[in-house]
Amino acid sequence: MSSRNRVIAGVIIGLAALCLCLVAVGTGAAAFLYLRANRATTDRISDVPADPAQVSAQMDTIAQEVIVMRGLQPAGEVERKLLTEEEVRQRTLDDFNEDTTPEEWADSERTLAVLGLLPSNYDLYDILLRLYSEGVAGFYDPDTKELVVVSEEGGLNAYEKVTFAHEYNHALQDQNYDVRGMGFSEEGWDTDSERAAAAQALLEGDSTLLEEQYQDTLSAAEKRDYDQIVNGFDVSIYGELPRYLLLDFIFPYDQGLTFVRRYYDEGGWTRVGEVWKNPPVSTEQILHPERYETGDLPILVERPALTDTLGTGWRQMESNVMGEWYTYLILAYGDQEGARLSDRTASRAAEGWGGDGYVAFYNEAEDETVLALHWIWDTQADADEFAEAFRDYGDRRFGESESITHGVCWSADQLNCFYTNGQHTLWVMAPNQKTVDAVLALQPDF
Repeated sequence: MSSRNRVIAGVIIGLAALCLCLVAVGTGAAAFLYLRANRATTDRISDVPADPAQVSAQMDTIAQEVIVMRGLQPAGEVERKLLTEEEVRQRTLDDFNEDTTPEEWADSERTLAVLGLLPSNYDLYDILLRLYSEGVAGFYDPDTKELVVVSEEGGLNAYEKVTFAHEYNHALQDQNYDVRGMGFSEEGWDTDSERAAAAQALLEGDSTLLEEQYQDTLSAAEKRDYDQIVNGFDVSIYGELPRYLLLDFIFPYDQGLTFVRRYYDEGGWTRVGEVWKNPPVSTEQILHPERYETGDLPILVERPALTDTLGTGWRQMESNVMGEWYTYLILAYGDQEGARLSDRTASRAAEGWGGDGYVAFYNEAEDETVLALHWIWDTQADADEFAEAFRDYGDRRFGESESITHGVCWSADQLNCFYTNGQHTLWVMAPNQKTVDAVLALQPDF
């Protein structure tokens, strides 16, 4: 399981009241969830009738409007349900416990702590369970073909209509495009989270743009109801999120929307459909569409198997790809405020990303971790800029450094060493110099 997979999410804040859309992997293959903040009031805002036949007719109408707007035809049935918030919470709890073991949750927390994104012993399970269950407004599950809207009233108010439109567009995506083939699956997140994140950004950017267009069709009264509902949301839970996690939630709905809008402005949904035929494969391509257009593909970087090298008691926690986006988050939005580089510095340092690969291992008996993260940069200048930024980051996070051949080391709770060789850079974290040397021996570029 990828630690990045465990926090797959995006927030579109509407940009006023944290209407957030999350995609959760771990409930089967992948479920598209549309989230919102807690409603501060339980007062009925809409007088939409709760009669099931009328609700079904409303859904039929919205679905037809989305079909016309998006220009995609349904290829199968979608089961539509209304669930209460408590029913969604129980479903989320069951999915969490069924699909992810306590050891996998702990490994995600350890890996994110090693990367400096979370404090040690942070309870990721608890915060995500709260976020998924307290804020879910709806979701589409491509495994079961279910589209769920959360409603305490048994009907669809203006906000829930928009939720249905967003999720029905996901159903059309699932029926018309090879979403799993794009890497958006549980296996995809575990093997190449960069490719999965790019697919997620296309999925959610597409649905968020469609959502905007659907909102424009609401009547004046519905728009007032929509605003009243959104303005009544309690957004306090988002203040509890680690900064990087909040930004990662936003990514597919902010940067993804910007990416999709670029092509919609060129030629409408027909042009967007062409992008689906040749989807982006990295967050670099989402952040820099011109690199998507020139076919700038990620460089594959070998991830060494360290089990035999490290010896008895060590097991692999993760083997995956970090990408430009997470490289930026590590530098700019780690847990330690004093270690954070400026947004501009971190963004420029990560921008020359060409490819990477990382592995993380854990020894339970000794409570020790090993990380090896190897980046390749587009040019020598890009590598030099990143190296300068990372040394600054290391000094801020780990303390005084010591120069070594082709790099620097910091002695903190564990030994951290950073190496450079041409367009290659390598970060190794290990309990001692002997282990660092053993890891380094498996890196042919250093």
